[in-house]
Amino acid sequence: MTGESDRYSPVESRVWDLVSGYGPDVDGLCRASAALMTGFAGMGLSAGPVGTVPRVRFFSDATSSRLESAQFTLDEGPCRDATASGEPVLVEDLAADSWRERWPWFTTAALSAGVRAVFALPLHAGGVVHDGAIDLYRPVPGPLTGADHLAATTFSAAMAELLTIERHGLNLTDAFQRARPGNAAAPEAPGNVLMACWFGPVKLSAVRSRVRAHALGLGLRDGQARRFVLAVHEAMVNAVRHAGGRGQLLLWHRDDQLWCEISDHGPGIPAEHTYLADAGSIGLQMIRRACTSLEITTDSSGTRLLLGHRLNPPS
Repeated sequence: MTGESDRYSPVESRVWDLVSGYGPDVDGLCRASAALMTGFAGMGLSAGPVGTVPRVRFFSDATSSRLESAQFTLDEGPCRDATASGEPVLVEDLAADSWRERWPWFTTAALSAGVRAVFALPLHAGGVVHDGAIDLYRPVPGPLTGADHLAATTFSAAMAELLTIERHGLNLTDAFQRARPGNAAAPEAPGNVLMACWFGPVKLSAVRSRVRAHALGLGLRDGQARRFVLAVHEAMVNAVRHAGGRGQLLLWHRDDQLWCEISDHGPGIPAEHTYLADAGSIGLQMIRRACTSLEITTDSSGTRLLLGHRLNPPS
């Protein structure tokens, strides 16, 4: 795998640093927002599954709380527009006539609260869209600097990732803690979550060994475990090669199934072909044959592969 480290994308790498460092708790990342995004005075998060009315999940201060709630009470504002369009809404000066005309009630409320600029970023990353947005507030007008824009987009991608894994309904706290530097020797807590990790080229072998040990420990026969691990490895390799050099792996069991999700924040799988089937790869068909189920979620924000294998009944 030599030569792969130079394919790391700084943006995707930073996203995974935020996910691994502050997750799995959404509030944990939100509480760090002031330190991570120093160019803003306030932050609010409203989120929910697609097709639902987003609910306010976090606000950093009284002004952010007031404006997050006002958008849903008044049925207008940057969060509503970012959700509807799927695009960032960047307002450099709320006092401009165009914004007063677009959101007459919200603009009045924001200006009265001392807010002059607001930037709403949709929650879309890793192939999954959430209704809602991250709203960032400033008391002075002006555009986003390059550094502030990078910090905000990275933060919003990490937040979208945490909202996505939240939907699995898993208690990931212990697994995230064990995956952090210095905690690898911590004893595994009982439960259905087996491991969480963030991999790059140099970690593939170690991750593969751990997945194999868990698969065998849950009763997969040697041949089944070998094929399942090979499928997991193939998915990780393709994330490293084609999706920024890093990815995330979650492994858990529920009822009679072993599940492994590999996700990345790369460019996604184009409709006309799949990078898992390119030359030199064992390919998507091998992954399908090695598993008893496979779900693929992909778009221009990334890809998620959910590999499932039915566990053997106790003998």
